[in-house]
Amino acid sequence: MENRIEVLKKLDSFNFDFMLNNPVTICDHCNLCENVNGNMKNQPWFKFFCYQLVRNLETVETINRTNNNMNKRNSRCKSLIYWMFDKVNFYKKFNISNKEKIIEELLGVWTKFNVTHSKNASSRCNVPQTSEFNNLEEMKKRKIMSDYCENYSELKRILTKYDSHENCHIYYDYFRDSLRTYKKNVKECNTQDFINKDCSDFCTNDDPYDVLNKPKCKTIEISPEKSDYIKQEDCKASISQAVSEKTCESKEVKISEFTFSDNRAIILFLFSLWGIFLTFLYLYKMTPFRSWISNKLGKKKIIRDNFNEQSDDESLGVDYESVGGNMQNTGYNISYNSEWNFSR
Repeated sequence: MENRIEVLKKLDSFNFDFMLNNPVTICDHCNLCENVNGNMKNQPWFKFFCYQLVRNLETVETINRTNNNMNKRNSRCKSLIYWMFDKVNFYKKFNISNKEKIIEELLGVWTKFNVTHSKNASSRCNVPQTSEFNNLEEMKKRKIMSDYCENYSELKRILTKYDSHENCHIYYDYFRDSLRTYKKNVKECNTQDFINKDCSDFCTNDDPYDVLNKPKCKTIEISPEKSDYIKQEDCKASISQAVSEKTCESKEVKISEFTFSDNRAIILFLFSLWGIFLTFLYLYKMTPFRSWISNKLGKKKIIRDNFNEQSDDESLGVDYESVGGNMQNTGYNISYNSEWNFSR
């Protein structure tokens, strides 16, 4: 981003806008801010704002001194007025006293600056009228049109002349963003709206899309921070290579692990058991396997029945022999009744 700013500083309008917001270091006439009437001069924010304004008045005087183009001089002065108006609206958002007197006090400092002695008084900007600060959006529109027109020729020369340029991508991106802003804020092109009279022909003669669509160093932004770019031809080649590699890319398919914690696994297991049961049932009924099992079971039943009958016969014989032996070994036990003998 820092490199982008340094490159764009080579554009006069961009560099001038950048200088307007620089901190104040050297300022020969900043003592004018100490002579402001009222309590506003004691407020730190106003003193800082006033110092910047006086320093910028000195900067414009120095630039205009080396430039005899009246349109360029007028453009710098109008840009300074827009900067001042934009700053005033910024400070009005805060809870400060005497907001309505900010412009009045600053224009008073501007007037005092212009009456101070100078060998190049003609290079100074005229004090604007208070009525010029009524419509910030209209002033912004004129500022955009002026900067776009001023930079157009230089950007067109860089983008269409050189086959390769060290910072071509930065200029291309800046021109594209400028065109978007221009189209967004300027719905129609009116020659009287331009600050520079030389820009009046811009409405009919220059087509910005010729610069965008036919540059020799057309680039594509690949980073939202505007820190990385690629030539359009290289971008197309990279896309083609990526598509071909993607087509031939082997992709590993991940198979999920089978676990019984999954309900689907339990259902599958139950269906498997049911299938095994039906298979055995089919084999039992439709194949010789059934008769073989029946024969085996029938033989076992016959053997078991014969064994039970033989066991019964043996138990009866044993019981009979034991009863006969008992009868032979058992004596007669007859009791003697003495009373019966006496009765006889």
